[in-house]
Amino acid sequence: MDGLRRHTMIVPAPVQMAEPASSAAALALRLAQRAFAAFIDDAAQDRADGNAFRAAQLRSTARRTLFALSADDQARLTRWLTLQFAAGVTPDNAVASRWLARVDARLGANIGAAIARTREELRAHAHTDTAA
Repeated sequence: MDGLRRHTMIVPAPVQMAEPASSAAALALRLAQRAFAAFIDDAAQDRADGNAFRAAQLRSTARRTLFALSADDQARLTRWLTLQFAAGVTPDNAVASRWLARVDARLGANIGAAIARTREELRAHAHTDTAA
């Protein structure tokens, strides 16, 4: 047993506590959520100051992170974005959704189509919670 303990101590701490591959995938999804949140916040401000460079940077970052995701994580990101819009978390959904379509037209269309259905789900869930 003492020999096993010595072997564990020789192995660097980061290797001993290596996270499973699923956490790396979760990290990619979290990074995509952060990129899209920054992009949507900036888009919702509807930049009157004409800071096109900043908008292009955010759009590029959002696009890169979207395409780096697996198909499952893209679906999770789409659901997360839809919930953000349906819940009205973003200041101006119309402007933000228009800018979102600039990142990826298919993503924008999928979210646009799902917002009404998701709002109904949220209302039904809220009604169920208040009735209980």
